[in-house]
Amino acid sequence: MQHVGNIFLYNNNQNNKNLYHHNLKEMGYFLFDTDNLHKFTLYNKEITPDVILFDFDNKTPSEFISSLEHRFERTDVPIIVISETPKALIYDPAISHYLTHDDAKKHLNNILESYCIGNKHHHILYINLKPYEKSLFKKSAEEKGYTIFEVHNIKSASIYLKKNTPSVICINFRPVIDSSQKLFSFPKTFYVENTQNVAEIEQFIN
Repeated sequence: MQHVGNIFLYNNNQNNKNLYHHNLKEMGYFLFDTDNLHKFTLYNKEITPDVILFDFDNKTPSEFISSLEHRFERTDVPIIVISETPKALIYDPAISHYLTHDDAKKHLNNILESYCIGNKHHHILYINLKPYEKSLFKKSAEEKGYTIFEVHNIKSASIYLKKNTPSVICINFRPVIDSSQKLFSFPKTFYVENTQNVAEIEQFIN
């Protein structure tokens, strides 16, 4: 089987252990899965993962989640947090994706494939630097059938763009627009608000 990428998983959610092992390994990923934080940290120094994944059960305190996020703030690897804890309580700008467990069932494979395999052509790369806000923009785009890759920091957006080609880039934080346009050299980059409808930039989506 072809090797498609390295996934490091810190997993204290016993219900999902078999699901991850079966699905990800069957798809060709190398999966290092542990609930031992010491082993996780040591292994991370030996082999570079393509994605770091944290899956927290419902009993995990927000303080513990935040402490783990802080520990990995300096990594250049995309970090995905799967938790039912409200984003406002655990938000960290180093985190690339926040997913609930239902979100993970729907979107995790797409996210992993985008980083590890690539060749995706999403309609919208949505750099949502305010993930703690409700996003009417994302909701309206999905309701109209547009594919959207949502990411919460510029660093991981850059990693995504090395392997994938979206139709447009949308960013909801005006101060980073100029710097990101220079970084990405992508002609169709737009500032959007979480409160606006996708119809306002729809004419630019192929």
